[in-house]
Amino acid sequence: MKKFSNTRPWAGALSALGFLLALTALLAYPRLIKATMAGSIGYCLTVLVPTLFPYMALACYAVNSSASAFLARPLGGLTRRLFRLPGCCAAAVLMSFVGGYPAGAKGVAILLEQGNITRRQAGRMLLFCVNPGPAFVVAFLGAGVLGSMKLGWLLFLCVTLSGMLLGVITALGASEPDRAPAAAPAHPGGALVRSVSDSAKSVVIMCACVVLFSGFTAIVQGCGLYGRLCVLLARTRLFTPFESAALLSFLLEVTGGVGEAAKVSAGPAFYAFGLAFGGLCVHLQVFSFFQEFPVERWKFFLARFVHGMMASGCFLVLRRLLPAGSLPTGAAIPALGAKAFSGNIFGGASLLVMCAAFLLIAQEKNLKVEAGRKKSGA
Repeated sequence: MKKFSNTRPWAGALSALGFLLALTALLAYPRLIKATMAGSIGYCLTVLVPTLFPYMALACYAVNSSASAFLARPLGGLTRRLFRLPGCCAAAVLMSFVGGYPAGAKGVAILLEQGNITRRQAGRMLLFCVNPGPAFVVAFLGAGVLGSMKLGWLLFLCVTLSGMLLGVITALGASEPDRAPAAAPAHPGGALVRSVSDSAKSVVIMCACVVLFSGFTAIVQGCGLYGRLCVLLARTRLFTPFESAALLSFLLEVTGGVGEAAKVSAGPAFYAFGLAFGGLCVHLQVFSFFQEFPVERWKFFLARFVHGMMASGCFLVLRRLLPAGSLPTGAAIPALGAKAFSGNIFGGASLLVMCAAFLLIAQEKNLKVEAGRKKSGA
């Protein structure tokens, strides 16, 4: 503690200032925060949990089971040559592009925990393994918000191609790993249960981050800071005031950015940037998977910004190659409306309760195992 105080004497002051500001905001905007968080909880139960939980569980299972060793055979060589990563990373890289934002990062965290990759390799993976999946981009955004699955697939293609290119760029200068045999899974007998437990914990953390960040966004909007930032961006003459609002929403939280961009009929290039960047809320979810983040955070944020710019540029290039008028340019219906959500709140609540039950079961099992070890050691 003494060493921490000497090296970062300002940390305590900043923490105290943040605490006081947050407390003041809670007392100043109680109704606004309550209403915003209630809507965010509904979104988590009806959209986030049913959509991301299966992909998260699949990503954890791919790494915890022998599936990673099997996938390393056809995809391992491609992973080594393109991204300069061990073959065991193939499953995590694949899920990062098809499983949604947190799935790839969770796979990286498990690989690092198992010792299959180094911290340097994990940090490099996090620079390009944070991508939206087709469930969000094509089904929710394309078909539900923009009214065009074709446009959704085009946005998904742009974000995916730019993410792969970013992975190739980050691999420049790195040596190709040796073709070592894939390590055996750490829990071969209980890969499914462990995967469900890990993914349940991750989904609960994600929902908590989304709800908390929605309250923060409500405070920023309620105090007028959001409007002032929009004015400052508009003064650069790079964006209109409406585009500035959409851009700020994307920087904060991707689903809020989708809603704001749909209201102002922003161009698809805005969606491409926002989807690739991911939003600070997604970034917090990625940070929560690691006790100590394996890469400098400024590099992570820079990679997200570069990914967003590359995705926008890729969309503009591909759009020129398509026939004029083949794709819509604006939103077809208001984003985040009731019709955009699939399922119901009771189904989401049941799935969330199941997640909590698996966490309790897993914790009880771990306690019994630990008690048995201590007893045998005694």
